[in-house]
Amino acid sequence: MNVQQSLNAEQRSVIEQVQHNCDISDANHAGNYTLCIYLLKMREYYRWLHALDFSDEFDSDAMSQWLREKEEIWDAVADQDYQPIDLQDQQFDAFDSAAINQALHQHDFFYHAGIGGKGIQHFFVADKISQFREGEIDITITGQEYARDLTAPPAMSTQSEIIVRQESLKRMCWERYQEWHWNRYENPMGKALSYYSFEQSITDALQQMVETEQHTLIQHELGEMQISREFGDSWPAMMLGLLGSKAELLARSVRDHLADCRTTLPYLIEQNNPASLHFYFANLTYMRKELFPSAVEAYQQWSENGEIRTLQELTQCAADHWQQTLQLILAVAEQNPQNPASQIVDLIEQSRF
Repeated sequence: MNVQQSLNAEQRSVIEQVQHNCDISDANHAGNYTLCIYLLKMREYYRWLHALDFSDEFDSDAMSQWLREKEEIWDAVADQDYQPIDLQDQQFDAFDSAAINQALHQHDFFYHAGIGGKGIQHFFVADKISQFREGEIDITITGQEYARDLTAPPAMSTQSEIIVRQESLKRMCWERYQEWHWNRYENPMGKALSYYSFEQSITDALQQMVETEQHTLIQHELGEMQISREFGDSWPAMMLGLLGSKAELLARSVRDHLADCRTTLPYLIEQNNPASLHFYFANLTYMRKELFPSAVEAYQQWSENGEIRTLQELTQCAADHWQQTLQLILAVAEQNPQNPASQIVDLIEQSRF
């Protein structure tokens, strides 16, 4: 691990322990990806591990050797339990993030352990850039990461906390820039990127994007948390029965649309930041655009003539629509708990807005 030389022995020890648990998680879950996705994630993981700049070329032989060594490490730890974290002469359960962060406070480190999509355990430790509260929600922004697993989402939330990982968000922004740069299409992504000085300095432009787009991520997570409070355990219980199905993907898209119509889009419209609005629509998946064509039309209208009122009014109506759709999905699952997937697919496909 390429760790800053200024880190002390206790910090290094924590990093090694967290990385060990990351390796256990990856050993059990990395094989779930298709070969193409797996190799892409490993390339990105290699770049992070070796602190390579986004513009640096890979040494193919060195990466191949590292890949073999990493898979050997995973083979060795696959059957191990997650290890507690030893810190300040105390031992903490690996998932007791609050207690570990209290002990790490003097180091300006931030630690998180949780369970993400498909029941995958995630761990990471990073520099803590800032912490603040929005209402009753604690929000943490992290910087350089010292230990992490293969999957590193840019943002995550618990019942009372939102975490934005700037390093992961910067990597996502770079990937979007790189994809666009190959063809330079006149599309929403190109319009978003035009507001940043990539021609002068890719590093500075990426940092500017991160500092802007982290607020969009926070708004989406706030919307997700609002939905979780409203629907309780019924939603995650239903989703467990839909894992890996088309119904799962469609249901997640409906939930994302509801979260964004409640918080993300109203925030972006109020801020009236063209770069962020273009970036938001550039990142909508094909499935989400198919379910919400009226939003795409309203965006195109705003993009052409600067009139945002249509998008603003649509967002307000759509929030009610997606809430009703989500309630209907849960009703279908309750009425047919054994096999609701096909009915849910039909329901959602008929609920395009």
